[in-house]
Amino acid sequence: MKRREFIALLGSALATWPVVTLAQTVNRTRRIGFLSSSTEEDAEAAKRLAVFKLRLQELGWTEGKNLQIDVRFGSNSGERIHQAATELIEIASDVIVSTTSTTTRALMNATGNIPIVAAISGDPIALGFTKNLSHPTGNITGFTTFNDTLAAKRLEMLHEIVPTMHTAALMWVPVNPQQVLLETKTKEVAHNLGIELLSLPIKAADEISPALAAAQDQHAAAIIVAADPLTIANGRAIIDECISIKLPAMHTFAFETKNGALMSYGIDLTENYRRTAEYIDRILKGTKIADLPFQEPTRLTLAINLQTARAIGLKVPSTLLARADEVIE
Repeated sequence: MKRREFIALLGSALATWPVVTLAQTVNRTRRIGFLSSSTEEDAEAAKRLAVFKLRLQELGWTEGKNLQIDVRFGSNSGERIHQAATELIEIASDVIVSTTSTTTRALMNATGNIPIVAAISGDPIALGFTKNLSHPTGNITGFTTFNDTLAAKRLEMLHEIVPTMHTAALMWVPVNPQQVLLETKTKEVAHNLGIELLSLPIKAADEISPALAAAQDQHAAAIIVAADPLTIANGRAIIDECISIKLPAMHTFAFETKNGALMSYGIDLTENYRRTAEYIDRILKGTKIADLPFQEPTRLTLAINLQTARAIGLKVPSTLLARADEVIE
């Protein structure tokens, strides 16, 4: 081959190579890990996963075509969550979705390289997920609930609905690092309001009934049920027992109120999972974690169930009803 022909051939190959490489990069199947604290049977968790998948599809990512989603369930078990986190790391996911602060902590302990998007996170700095919210310093970003800062609002609203309250209770799950912060903040708020806070930590479903009995025995006028996969999975039992003993309860999510809880005040879960899919899309297209800031909730929802209020003989102040986003008649 003559020198001139060789140079022309080489130039043609070099001109074509980047295009081919780019096409292969864009078209290859990408792999997303999805780690849930819940069980496979959790209907609400399934709905959130469906919302996440639908938004990805709207953004051009289709399972079986250019996307594979590996879902693992922690079954509300610390050991199982750790195993599931390890499995997702080992299968070399391009990016992993975390659904709670507990799963984020497990993933953080397992990898410092694979990008992690937390669909729900407590205070990321206090939990050690990052040192900077605007420009995450590690491999984790996502969407905060700042649940601990909502403690004041929840307790104030309970006090408004039960103005004679001197003692309130908090049911929480200590293995969840987010709830450790929540318990501390709720204690501070209760102290400032002149209310005694009865702390009711639980580790398993069989501790729920004794905790509620303790609240009743110690004359708690109301209870805050902190949102955790354990309390969500056993939500029906908690709601029914609170109604049975006529204990006003504040929950976190609107679906809990629709299921019979007296009140809830917290983030819009559906919105969080849609926004998580949008972050995943950006990461798969090359955006770095440091360029994806932790974001605060865009909407908080107050829901009140008047059927439950009547069942426990409680009158909801009109001022509180006026502020509610959802009222179940």
